[in-house]
Amino acid sequence: MKFGLFQSVQLPNPKEQVRYYKEAMEQVQHAEGLGFESVWITEHHFSRHGIVSATLSLLAYLAGVTSTIRLGTGVTVIPFHNPIQLAEQTATVDLLSDGRLDFGAGRGFQWGEFHKLNIPMDEASRRFEETMDVLTKAWTSDEPFDHAGEFWQFNDMTVHPRPVQAPHPPIFVAASSEDSVNRVARNDWNLMIGQGEPFDQVAQQIENYKSALSQAGNTYNDGRVVVARAMYTAPNMAQSRQDTEAPFMWFKQTGQEVGAPRDNNVELLPDEYQAYRRRFTRDVTFDYDAMYENVALFGTPDDLTERIKGLQKSGVEKIIFFINYGGIDHQKVLASLDLFAKEVMPNFAD
Repeated sequence: MKFGLFQSVQLPNPKEQVRYYKEAMEQVQHAEGLGFESVWITEHHFSRHGIVSATLSLLAYLAGVTSTIRLGTGVTVIPFHNPIQLAEQTATVDLLSDGRLDFGAGRGFQWGEFHKLNIPMDEASRRFEETMDVLTKAWTSDEPFDHAGEFWQFNDMTVHPRPVQAPHPPIFVAASSEDSVNRVARNDWNLMIGQGEPFDQVAQQIENYKSALSQAGNTYNDGRVVVARAMYTAPNMAQSRQDTEAPFMWFKQTGQEVGAPRDNNVELLPDEYQAYRRRFTRDVTFDYDAMYENVALFGTPDDLTERIKGLQKSGVEKIIFFINYGGIDHQKVLASLDLFAKEVMPNFAD
């Protein structure tokens, strides 16, 4: 079992952005020293829900201050990016890190981000597919290439630098629906399962992915699925609840504010996002107790060990932990990482 971080930076106090960034970077370096295998940086725009908008800039910084931990985008919102610039930036991070980049990709789902960038959400899937095609060509083509697509046109294109990893950094694509998982498998991409998926759905998603890979003539192995989970390890259950409830609920609520359509008019979401219409209705609420039991990894070392063993039985071999939600106290995050490394990690040593 491999463990990593799923790192974001929120801004509960608008005057403290420098502190939040510095603490997040310190948490990554601390986790590397404890033996965590990877860190994945999430991309958000225009909201205190997440203020890492230049993910690859941040990963380039981390490439210089770390030496072993793998560096992932979790995820790059593909429709927002020029594919050639993305190829150049990702290759640069892969080069600076000596081949430690994992490329996580998604089509995006937050209406507020699409709206402010003036990108129609009903173009998201087509933009995703075209950009991924150009990106892969830019990473791997030995000869200059042209591209004339719906959204991008390039002539006589050659990209430098090239990625260190051959043929390119591993690609992980966020997906949850059966159709989305099938697309991931057809393209022989790796699968990323989000932190909001209940424990009992993870096994089914992995089975769907294995089956789709087989049908596409592609091969499954233990490194092909990464599962994200909010995590906090505490000496007792009471402390785990006391320390996480307020910051985690702040994180969930601000996610609604940027993700929901204007005035919660879910009809603004195109048909390909109809699964999100229920999520963003005006009367949606969050049940902390239900999330504590069915979604998050909050609890004592024994609690987390038991739940992770359950995920392992479902086929999970790689989990990345969301650890700094909603401005949770920095020292508590470090203590949680220490306790996890001391009392949970040894139960899953190879």
